[in-house]
Amino acid sequence: MKKTLLSILIITFLSSCTNDAQFVSPIHPIPTQEQIDWHKLETYAFIHFGLNTYNDLEWGYGDTPASTFNPTSLDCEQWVATLKNCGMKGVILTAKHHDGFCLWQTKTTDYSIANSPYKNGRGDMVKELSDACKKHGLKFGLYLSPWDRNNACYAYDDYVETYHKQIDELTSNYGDLFEFWFDGANGGNGYYGGANETRSIDAKKYYDYERARDTIINRHHNAMIFGGTCQTIRWVGNEQGWAGDTDWCMINPELHQDRHTYLTYGDENGTQWIPAEVDVSIRPGWFYHKREDHLVKSLSQLTDIYYRSVGHNANLLLNFPINLDGKIPTQDSIRAMEWYEVISNDFKDNLLKDAKINVDNERCRKFKAENVIDDDWDTYWATENDYNFGTISFSFDKPVKMNRLILQEYIPLGQRVKDFYMEGELDGKWFKINAFDTLSTIGYKRIVRFNTVELDKLIIYFEESRGPLCINNIEAYCAPVLLSEPIISRNYDNLVRIENSDKNAAVYYTLNGSDPDENSFRYDKPFVFNKKGVVKAISYDPISKKKSEVAIKEFDIPHDYFEVKNPTDGFKKLFDGNNNVAMYLNMNDSIKIVFNNEETISGFRYMPSQSRDASRHIVDYEIYIDGKLINSGAFGNIKNNPIEQIVRFEGVKGKTICFVPKTNTDNARNCGMAEFSVITD
Repeated sequence: MKKTLLSILIITFLSSCTNDAQFVSPIHPIPTQEQIDWHKLETYAFIHFGLNTYNDLEWGYGDTPASTFNPTSLDCEQWVATLKNCGMKGVILTAKHHDGFCLWQTKTTDYSIANSPYKNGRGDMVKELSDACKKHGLKFGLYLSPWDRNNACYAYDDYVETYHKQIDELTSNYGDLFEFWFDGANGGNGYYGGANETRSIDAKKYYDYERARDTIINRHHNAMIFGGTCQTIRWVGNEQGWAGDTDWCMINPELHQDRHTYLTYGDENGTQWIPAEVDVSIRPGWFYHKREDHLVKSLSQLTDIYYRSVGHNANLLLNFPINLDGKIPTQDSIRAMEWYEVISNDFKDNLLKDAKINVDNERCRKFKAENVIDDDWDTYWATENDYNFGTISFSFDKPVKMNRLILQEYIPLGQRVKDFYMEGELDGKWFKINAFDTLSTIGYKRIVRFNTVELDKLIIYFEESRGPLCINNIEAYCAPVLLSEPIISRNYDNLVRIENSDKNAAVYYTLNGSDPDENSFRYDKPFVFNKKGVVKAISYDPISKKKSEVAIKEFDIPHDYFEVKNPTDGFKKLFDGNNNVAMYLNMNDSIKIVFNNEETISGFRYMPSQSRDASRHIVDYEIYIDGKLINSGAFGNIKNNPIEQIVRFEGVKGKTICFVPKTNTDNARNCGMAEFSVITD
């Protein structure tokens, strides 16, 4: 009798997991296996190196001589060892940037490494880096700019054939590729074999990206394609290092052209699985500039980038500019490894491993709640078909402290969760856990940050989903304190404000160039600083005894020392310290500054508006001193990377400086300027 009853129970249990309950239908679109493998990489590196490096440029015009490319102690193994030590899973090399200079032994152009002094013209940067990656176990990818400002045939049919021959060379001779990058910068002014003119193309049709895709995928089945018309991953819509706190892996490729916000947040109703990749540089620029040696991103900045990229369901492509010697600069290497240590320590001890789990709905034992903590990526907790919502709770034997939560969906079945929130319980009292970001999508990975809370029970409410829940991993941590450096600004009345985001930390500052500590001036309220100089500040936590990195702000000569003659409307916005508010100036008008006394003028700073949807950034400009043209140039890549532009030139004595904007990023009749100052010796 007992045996018969046991058999009935077993049969009943098995039948419950052999009917429709054992299947979870996918919600389309879903990723390919190659895209899933790409998601799991999470972080990898970009390398920008070439003629721009040796000519102090971001976007070369295409006319700098190949002979200027001459690294003296280039070491690709140093690059790869550094990247591996900071957790990178691969590296993508800019084999050709917009200037058209090729870093491999190509048969398509003379504008290449073959006509440089490097290794007497026999060097091949693509091969050297590919070999180093194979040796050290990193994946290898390539960037090949479609735009070529050197090629005389650009914008004509002959160049398209040249470009495809370059793709053929790069996909044939350098081993497996995990990603191929097509940049979105296409057409404009250039050298073009000496024509020195502006050329326009229709990027969607001109390059024949469909043929390029076939060439790449036929030889590298697992390769992701970034950009073009056949992309399998997408640009995130900015180069500042963040994906949206809502980030769907899906978009409709027909809708995303030049719609940066669409790319940043994705589309719940998108027709294709095209997840976001966040590309950002460890320095302000993509190529190496000695003047940026002190501007390597801080630990807190890099850590925030990680949480807003990988933690927002996107992969992180972190750029490392190579210096004139041919190496990743020491300070960049050290910073990247420190950053990797911070991230590793943030996720050191998973608090949920021994927690008791309870859910309000479970499809069957195959999809049990315990699957979320079993370290098996291919198992998951799923709810019944009619449950597009659910709750899961974790109980602890004694109170724990936490400030991080990792959630992952089983994306082979599609991205589902649309809205969720968290609560904690301590001694029978419930409280809401307030995250730093809006809690909406999850996708491959979502990392939630919040202020440290103590609790003996955690509950997660999944409020809305595109279908039954499929959660394959949940983890919780208590990350160590990492203080952010303060933000220093000066307004029109020359009042310096120092803002601090860490509520438990005090701020200390100096005015004499020395690094501050807890014995320096303590900041309590804004103070007057009506001269040229440097303000440095730190955040300091008296409880943990930890301090932030030093924030440094260089202030140029204040407006008390000059008059702004033109324009007259809104010019105070240029000196108010608010980077989100812009003054708009008609193209070819000028900002005319007349100093009270003759000054030695040696440069300027221009800050484009930092508001999220800012546009009309200045590209080309001219500088006149006492009526004489002293300097002209262009801010390369300012549309996608609208950071502060600092231009220096040999000092010129004078009383009047005119800054004339010539073109802007949107071909509009006026341009935006958030801040402007003159550098004097």
